[in-house]
Amino acid sequence: MFNAKSWAAAFVNSLEKENGEIEDALDTFTALASRAASLQGAIFGRSAVGKMEPLVRKAISSTGTISPGREIAVRFFLLMVKKNAVRHIDSVIVEVKKTLNKKRGVIEVSAEYAYKPEEALESRIIETIKKRTRAAKVELTGRINPELIGGYRLRIGDEIIDASIRYQLQRMEACLTAGNPKSPLADQIHPQADGGS
Repeated sequence: MFNAKSWAAAFVNSLEKENGEIEDALDTFTALASRAASLQGAIFGRSAVGKMEPLVRKAISSTGTISPGREIAVRFFLLMVKKNAVRHIDSVIVEVKKTLNKKRGVIEVSAEYAYKPEEALESRIIETIKKRTRAAKVELTGRINPELIGGYRLRIGDEIIDASIRYQLQRMEACLTAGNPKSPLADQIHPQADGGS
């Protein structure tokens, strides 16, 4: 089974060992991934490396000098070609970005809103997350999801914070269906008998 996190960690560790410029390496790696994706029907594996390496090096050298970061990106790309793992390159790039963000103290947050939020709400979300996580930077991306009815849902890494009306209604329904006496509405629906009935 392919492990994108391991490949990403090896990529970042190589860059740190050889003092490679991270952005330069990631840009090069992403460009190579894009080029590989456009090669429909191409055969990858050990036999392809010998043919691909001169083409890759020529393409990279035509854009300027080959820095240590770019060299590492080329080597990793060729290793993925050799191991026939090029189809997983996008997942490695995602994991590299996550690793770099973690090292830099950057947290990526994706938000869903029932309707277009006010700027003040997004600013409060960013500031609250910064304070709670002590992140250097919070990168917030949002989209509209009318199914939420109202409120918002945040995804911070593997954690989800759901402050939507839809979620609250689902919880209420689950409590009522289960006959949970701890439900906030249980007293209103099943009032306690006062001994005299």
